[in-house]
Amino acid sequence: MVETSLIWIGLLVVAVIFFNLQCLLSLIMKVDAAYLFAFCIYFDFFAYFYKLAVPGESLILLVGAPLLPVGAALLLKPLIVLETLRDQGIWLWAIFLGYALISLTWAPAESNGFMKEVILLAHGVVPALYIYLVYRKYGRFSWSIVAWAGLAYAVLHLLLGEYNEEYPGRLTLPGGNPIFNARTSLITATVCLWAPRIPLPLRLLSLGVTLASALATQSRGPLAAFLLANALYLGVWFIRQFRVRKLRKLSRFTVPLLFLAIVAGGVASAYAEQLEDWVENSRFMVLFDRNQLQGDDNYIGRLDLQTRALEKLESTPFLGAGLGSVTPPLARDFPHNLVLEIAAEGGFVGLTLWTFALLFSLGAACQRTPVLAILLVQSVGYSLLSGDFGYNYEYVVMAVTGLALLPVKQREGVGIQREALICDHRI
Repeated sequence: MVETSLIWIGLLVVAVIFFNLQCLLSLIMKVDAAYLFAFCIYFDFFAYFYKLAVPGESLILLVGAPLLPVGAALLLKPLIVLETLRDQGIWLWAIFLGYALISLTWAPAESNGFMKEVILLAHGVVPALYIYLVYRKYGRFSWSIVAWAGLAYAVLHLLLGEYNEEYPGRLTLPGGNPIFNARTSLITATVCLWAPRIPLPLRLLSLGVTLASALATQSRGPLAAFLLANALYLGVWFIRQFRVRKLRKLSRFTVPLLFLAIVAGGVASAYAEQLEDWVENSRFMVLFDRNQLQGDDNYIGRLDLQTRALEKLESTPFLGAGLGSVTPPLARDFPHNLVLEIAAEGGFVGLTLWTFALLFSLGAACQRTPVLAILLVQSVGYSLLSGDFGYNYEYVVMAVTGLALLPVKQREGVGIQREALICDHRI
C-alpha cells in the first residue's frame, strides 16, 4: 500500500513538472527571480512544512525544487551560461571557494572543512546562482514578493515558535536556532525600510511583524548589525541629498515626522516602567551595561575561541591552517567571527580573496539597488558577531544577487549613460 502511494505521488510530481515546463516553454511565462530569492532566504519556512511530511534532510528541496525554472531559463536562453562565466564577480567568488578547497590539503586530517564548504555551497552559492540565471533570462525582481514571504515567515515564527531549555526566554522555531530566526526576520525589516515598489500597507505590516519576531528571539548580534547597517545607509542617504540640494524637498515630511516622534515619546513614557523591566530582564541589557557584557557567558566563551583562532593565524599567517582547522571537531566551537575564521583557516591569502569578492559585489549592489548593499553589510555585520563559514550563507546570496541585478553593459563599462536612461531590467 505504501509503495502504491509513493508511485502515485511520483506520478503527480512528474505531471506537475511537465505542466510547468509546458507553461514556461510554450506560453513563454516569465519567472520573477524574487521567488527564488525568497525561497532561499526564508527556506526554514518551507523546510518546516516539508519535514512534517518527509522526515529527514530538507536540503534536497532547496537545491532540487528551483531546477524547474532554472532549467527552463537555460533551455530558452543558453547564452546566459556564457554571460555568467564572463562576470568578474562570479570568478572572484569561485577563486575564493576554490582556494578554500585547496587549503584542505594542508588542513589536519580530522578537519571537517569539506562539509563546511558543502553546506555553504548548498545553502548559499547554488541558490544564488539559480537567482542569477533566472534573473538574467527574465529580468524580473519584485521586492513585494520578498516582503510577503518575510511576513509569512515572521507569522510562522510568532505562532509556532517555542521557548525551550536550550534557549531560555528566546522564541525559536521548533528544531531551529533563535539567531537564525532573528537574522531572517531582520532581513525582511530592512527590505521593508528601503526596497522600492512595495505597497505601503504591506510595507508597514511586514515591518511591524518582523521586528516583533526578531525581538522575541532576544538575539543581540543580528539586531546590532541591523541597526548599524541601516544607520550607515541613512547617513549616506542624507549626505547624497545634501550634495544634490534636495533636502529642502524633504521639509514636507518635517511635521509628520515630528508628530510621530511625539507619539512615540508619549507611548515610551507611558510604558517606561514596563520597558525598563523588559530590557533589564532580557539579554539586551548587555548592550547598555558594560559590566554585564564582560560577565556574559557567551561573551567570555567567544573571546576564548577567538583568542585561539588568532593564535592559529599567528602560527600560519600567509596560507592559514587549512579549512576546518579552528572549528569542530578540532575546536570546542566556531570562533563566532567569520572574518577571523577565514583568516585563521585561509591565511591572509584567503582573507584577501574573500575581501576582493565581497567589495566587488558591494560595489555592484550600490550601483544597481542600494537595498542589496544594505543587506550585504548587515549580513556580514552579524557574521562578525555570531557567524561561521558554512551557515552564514545569506551574504553570499546578497552578493551574487547584486551581481545579477547589475546590467551587463554597465558592468563592462559600455553604454553607461544609455543604461541610466533606458533600463532593461525591472526591479
